[in-house]
Amino acid sequence: MVRIALIGVGNVASALVQAIELAKNGKEIYGILDLPIKPYDIDVVAAFDIDKRKVNRKLREAIFTKPNVVDKYVDVRSDVIVMRGPTLDGRVGVLSNIIEESEEEPVDVVNILKKEKVDVVLNLLPTGAVNASSFYAKASLEAGSSLINSTPSPTAKEFKDQFKEKGLVILGDDLLSQIGGTITHVGIIEFLKNRGVKVLKSYQIDIAGSTEALVTLEDWRKDLKKSIKSSLISSYANGAEVVAGTSDYVEFLKDRRVSYMVIEGLYGIGIPVRIDISLKTYDSFNAVSPLMDLIRIAKLLTQHGYGGAIKEVCYYYFKDPPEKAKSIMDAKKSLDSLLNKLLG
Repeated sequence: MVRIALIGVGNVASALVQAIELAKNGKEIYGILDLPIKPYDIDVVAAFDIDKRKVNRKLREAIFTKPNVVDKYVDVRSDVIVMRGPTLDGRVGVLSNIIEESEEEPVDVVNILKKEKVDVVLNLLPTGAVNASSFYAKASLEAGSSLINSTPSPTAKEFKDQFKEKGLVILGDDLLSQIGGTITHVGIIEFLKNRGVKVLKSYQIDIAGSTEALVTLEDWRKDLKKSIKSSLISSYANGAEVVAGTSDYVEFLKDRRVSYMVIEGLYGIGIPVRIDISLKTYDSFNAVSPLMDLIRIAKLLTQHGYGGAIKEVCYYYFKDPPEKAKSIMDAKKSLDSLLNKLLG
């Protein structure tokens, strides 16, 4: 059993909680690792938010409360109550127009994590909530919980040594989707490189209707996301000119995301080639399989005495890990090698 706490009850939390419930009902979850700990062994035992529409409500209701836009796929049986976390920088800028701040006093997060014996904390806060991310990292450390940082905040980079000293795992930063625009973009570039194509330039634009897409249009958040995405893709493209990031918000798309990619290069004697890709996905469910893997891996790692930011895991599952692999293939080989060691 893995006991987890959710930081932020947004769209990703909604998708994950529903997927866990479906797994408990026998539903197959595609693309997850075959580990001794199964998806149905994951239990959400605590959840924190700052929006008055979610605080003090049962998690099974809060995940379908505005501004969330994820559709309902299953009746969730959880009786967990969403608790009031500290606001800090969780309502900065455009978020102040989206989140209706609760008037409740924040709870003692460390005490709750200890009381509920939380194994793994999931940071699902919006892009740019750096101070809040740091707060929950410190709370996790004090409570003896490992941490998964799904956000672009540099939390794993900053706290990896402290988590290692405590014998706790921290995994991050900025979750890679199972089949989102960035990982698809990288995969196509790796294919072209393996076929001897010289990649010259590429760009990627993303359009979606979720809160995260709206928030990311704010210039400083957009620049942060664009920098991380472009840096990752460029690192796998041998320094080719790359631009990638969210470009627009379309409300009626809700949780759907539309990604457009264009990749240009040369082959043979210098003949130009161009690939145009249109990818349409449901954004929040793209996080489910990676998070289910990471939750279970974090538990296994702590059981085997590991601590800190485990590079073999961060390589494969995150856009901005403390260290980057040479390729996605190398990242997968490193992960497989680590898991074979753990499970052998």
